[in-house]
Amino acid sequence: MLSIQRVILLLDDFHFEEFKLHLKKNNAELPLKLILQIRKDDWKQKESDDLCKSVYGAKDEKSKKKFFQLVHYTFRLTSFLSRNHPSYLTNNISKIEQLINKGELEKANHLSEILLDIAEKTEDFPTAIAVLKYFAQQAFVLENKNAAIKYHQRITELLKNEHIINLMYLYMRQNLNFKGKSVLSDKEMEEHLSFYDKYRNNESLSIQMLSRYAYFHTLNYLNDTRFYSQEILDEINKLIDDLEKNAFIIFSFSDDIQLNVDYLKLKHLIGSMSRDELQKESAFLIKQREPLRFWKNYVNTPEIIYLSIQASYFLTHYCHGYKKDYNENLPKEVKSQIEFYKLKCEEILAKPIWNEGMHVRFINLNNIYCGLLILGSKDDIKKAVEKLEYLLVNFQQIAFQRLYDALFATLILGYFFLEDNESIQECYKRYEKLTAGINKNLENDLTIKSIYYASQWSSTQRKQYVEKLQSIADKALENDKLKHLQNFISDVVEHYEIPMKAVK
Repeated sequence: MLSIQRVILLLDDFHFEEFKLHLKKNNAELPLKLILQIRKDDWKQKESDDLCKSVYGAKDEKSKKKFFQLVHYTFRLTSFLSRNHPSYLTNNISKIEQLINKGELEKANHLSEILLDIAEKTEDFPTAIAVLKYFAQQAFVLENKNAAIKYHQRITELLKNEHIINLMYLYMRQNLNFKGKSVLSDKEMEEHLSFYDKYRNNESLSIQMLSRYAYFHTLNYLNDTRFYSQEILDEINKLIDDLEKNAFIIFSFSDDIQLNVDYLKLKHLIGSMSRDELQKESAFLIKQREPLRFWKNYVNTPEIIYLSIQASYFLTHYCHGYKKDYNENLPKEVKSQIEFYKLKCEEILAKPIWNEGMHVRFINLNNIYCGLLILGSKDDIKKAVEKLEYLLVNFQQIAFQRLYDALFATLILGYFFLEDNESIQECYKRYEKLTAGINKNLENDLTIKSIYYASQWSSTQRKQYVEKLQSIADKALENDKLKHLQNFISDVVEHYEIPMKAVK
């Protein structure tokens, strides 16, 4: 019997319907046809050739080749169950007990054999251990000493795997937590890395992959320069491939290891990729990776980072709201993408997950949302500035000074697009007052100043603002990472005919 046949037989009605709906949603027509046929056959399963004929209408060599590719692919698609419902096999333990109590030993053993096979393949250790305990006790009752010993030995191996996984999680939580040290001595760092590295070649795939993730996470969390090496990027990419190939492997519920590794890759690339490349990479992660359902209850921090990259990209390339009919002239595809990310922000902001400990992330996501809003219509821009003003007034008691420059950069852009020079002037004064003595993001700081000086020149025509804007343009030219700001200033100067020397 094929593995996919065994999985479908083991699913209760709830999990089968969940899997069926998942395939429908993703237009997986042939996998859907395959599992429906398997479900229809129930325990009278067809041989491979006959099942092939049921799906493809033939069982010649060409059809069989396609069939076995389909079988392998469909089994991998059970990753939906492994990731969202990692206990999807456990209902069978109760079924085995019911069959035994009804005197149906043969059926109970058949179900147990199938369950053990799939539990071992998916590394569902608790389920496999439960089945092995049943077989071990049965062997004892039947006075089969050797079989009983063999089952207990295997239980010991799987319990050891469970113990190792728990040790790795425990080590991470104790040593890599939000309140822990972010800088360690070389000796401490090597102790952390060697702890995870010793499990890299473990026979268990879940232990292997978890240990590799923990190793990379340690380097990143503790700001080790080795994290940004090409070697680590290659290893992260290899881990992503391995997670995809073995997507049916079960990890702990609510541990989104795929998302965590994706985030590490993006973190690595932020320092080496252009904004255009980074935007494409994060767009893939947002649109192609289907979020695990448990995230409905929590703040998905990596997803917010991906949205931040998208907002930054569109603000960088389409920040020309001061031009007449600008929004109306945006390409349809760009408008569609901006709308998509706005809706994503709205979905997250509407979730009942924002408790008191999440205020800073709530403010940050609102700023990302407002950054996308100011690329829209005048009404969208007004909505953005009202929302930002609300945040600045109503969250004064929250320590979010590190976000001030980002919030004021979005706010002053909104006022600039609304041609509200009075509010620009007031916004700039508040910014200078609130950020005095605080380290600021250079790009945000220079953006705020350039808008203020351009606005002041536009309303007063005073030469002093030309000179100040020139100074900002010169600073931007000194930094290769501020090319987008250079272009923004150049476009503003050209649009308003500010009498400055060339800034490109």
